[in-house]
Amino acid sequence: MRKYVLFLVLCLVLAGCAQEQIIDRIKLIESIGYDLQGEAYRISGTYCAYEKKVKLFLLEGEVHSFNEVLTSFTSQSDHPIAIGQLRTIVISERIAGRGITELANTLVRDPLISNRTTLVLTTNQADEILAESIKYPPVYLSNLLKQNMDTGNMPFTNGHIFLDQYFGEGQDVYLPIVVKGPKGVLQVDGVGIFLGDQLKLKLPNINGLFIKLLTTDKIGIQSGTYNFKNDQNKQITFKIISSKRKLTVTNDKANISLKLNIDLGDYPVAMKVFENSNDMLALKKQIESNLSAEMRAMLELFQKNLVDPIGIGNLARSRERKWNERDFMTQHYPNLDFDVKTEVTILSLGVGH
Repeated sequence: MRKYVLFLVLCLVLAGCAQEQIIDRIKLIESIGYDLQGEAYRISGTYCAYEKKVKLFLLEGEVHSFNEVLTSFTSQSDHPIAIGQLRTIVISERIAGRGITELANTLVRDPLISNRTTLVLTTNQADEILAESIKYPPVYLSNLLKQNMDTGNMPFTNGHIFLDQYFGEGQDVYLPIVVKGPKGVLQVDGVGIFLGDQLKLKLPNINGLFIKLLTTDKIGIQSGTYNFKNDQNKQITFKIISSKRKLTVTNDKANISLKLNIDLGDYPVAMKVFENSNDMLALKKQIESNLSAEMRAMLELFQKNLVDPIGIGNLARSRERKWNERDFMTQHYPNLDFDVKTEVTILSLGVGH
């Protein structure tokens, strides 16, 4: 009995050691943005205020290192700053081009920053993105990113994936790109690919979908939309309902197999896919051929630029005991032949046009 009493006493003592934080007496930083300003960083941060109605506000400052961010924000605040609920980090294209080593080191060393925090690039200024985001309800920016990862063309990423790509071997970093559109609306607008710690390529949304398909073992329902024009210049559009992938690497070849279930939208009205099984088969082959060719072209672009966001090197490492990243990227990766095979199953049909 004494053991149980002692246990309860210790629990109460330990609970009493926790630092109390009342939610309307702290500023919870939701997003942080980084821009270059000469040799310094211009920083911005959004935080939630709970006094009357939950609303986002903006903090701004200037620092010389990523580690000084909280100090700068604290100097402007009447309440303690907390970053345990940080959801989004936005970095400008100029910072990404100069290098993200310092940012990566800050993230891996700071235990208060969640691994679920999403890093994104912007071709605008980061403070523009955050200034626009405060016009919307709290967590709008993070919800925008999550929705595009869950049901759109944006490949999955978070702080954990970013740090694994950056500090690990066999895969390069990719980050989604967020922009302020022509009418001021925030939108996902492609994906950035890094070589080491520097931005190397900026690619459109469709390549984001391909990266998503090639880096995710099994994608759930409504994963993205794809459209193209066939040899007769007719529009074909479909939504990917689900997919499975298989990648294997040998000494001179990367074999990639994709199985997709799709919901067909637009297709040439001349093709009687409802009545004619040959037309259905021809349409299926057109889709498979186009997807395979587009993905192979993207992989060859990565190969030409010596970037590997798909993780081909990681697959090669898993089968070679003495695998060396530098040797693989300089000697084997440039000479790989990509064999891409796509198998499509049309589960539902839209209306032909």
